[in-house]
Amino acid sequence: MKLIWDDQNSILQLSGSLFHYYGLERGHGTDRDVDAWLQKRQPRCVISLLIDAMGISILEKHLPKDSFLRSHLVKIISTVFPPTTAAATTSYMSGYSPAETGWLGWNQYFREKDDELVLFFSKGMYSDVSYEPDFVSSVLPVKPIDECLQEKGINADSVWPGWGRHNGCETFDQLLTKTLELSHDNAFLYVYWDVLDTLMHEHGVEEVIIRDTLWEYDRQIEAFAGRLSSDTCLLITADHSQINTRIYDLGKDEELCACLKGAPSIEQRTVSFRIKDGMQETFVRLFEERFHNDFVLLRPKEALSLFGPGIPHARTEEFIGDFLATAVSDLQLDYHRTRIMKGNHAGFVREERMIPVILYQKQ
Repeated sequence: MKLIWDDQNSILQLSGSLFHYYGLERGHGTDRDVDAWLQKRQPRCVISLLIDAMGISILEKHLPKDSFLRSHLVKIISTVFPPTTAAATTSYMSGYSPAETGWLGWNQYFREKDDELVLFFSKGMYSDVSYEPDFVSSVLPVKPIDECLQEKGINADSVWPGWGRHNGCETFDQLLTKTLELSHDNAFLYVYWDVLDTLMHEHGVEEVIIRDTLWEYDRQIEAFAGRLSSDTCLLITADHSQINTRIYDLGKDEELCACLKGAPSIEQRTVSFRIKDGMQETFVRLFEERFHNDFVLLRPKEALSLFGPGIPHARTEEFIGDFLATAVSDLQLDYHRTRIMKGNHAGFVREERMIPVILYQKQ
């Protein structure tokens, strides 16, 4: 099966429009609709609010058309491949594709540590060993847009959930209050919130708790927008969406695991495999027997183009591994996990990858 990912109408161009508005350029173009909107309104401050996993399928499932978020929807775009936080937020904040940054997914195999590391925390995915806090950032350095603007002498900042080391907020209301405060003295704010993603992992995408949470966000954002000054605009998007998933316990498949050189990495729905010498044909046969309806299995050269345009980072193909499998159904591959995820993302299903572009400015 030939897999093609749309990277011409994506979060990369949305990021490019933000860089362009402030006189900085990235190499993957801009979103013309967003360019026109910003040029017409010329906001003093742009607030970019990214709500993790609030894809268009989730908005349409739980909010009516006349809700604040849906009524200010300007367009629908795709995220990057794979549709997951580590890849997508890194691309959005930097303007570079996952191929260029080397940030491909939640965890990746680093030969220096002989371990699969969670990128955000420099911690072993399965070993739970903690490494130097800046190890991943030293191997895969990325400069976010707020830092780029600061270097140009433009006031910019960011706001995070409670775990953030900078401007951390325990509740969504606190996040919006902090953002409003910072908007008076900054030309750009990147604001990130992750609770919706966590809730859908735990409960799936259909449950009442998801609807109620999204309704509350909609109400709070509408009130927040009403308090913004008329020279401030609000751009709301997501890094990916989610779908309900089925689970295959790969860790218990002794025959298939006997082919592996180590634990799989990247994500549960886009999976990197390192294969023992002489076991590649056996691995391909066993994998196709089990998953031919659920996953597409790719060799590194075939998979590389999916991770976006640009010159790949020197480590990207290495992180892809000997084979990359991406889900085309609702199945995910678990490997020695203790946490059951009812909802998930990072595969090739359309519902996972389509995200909103929501724009608001007080008239």
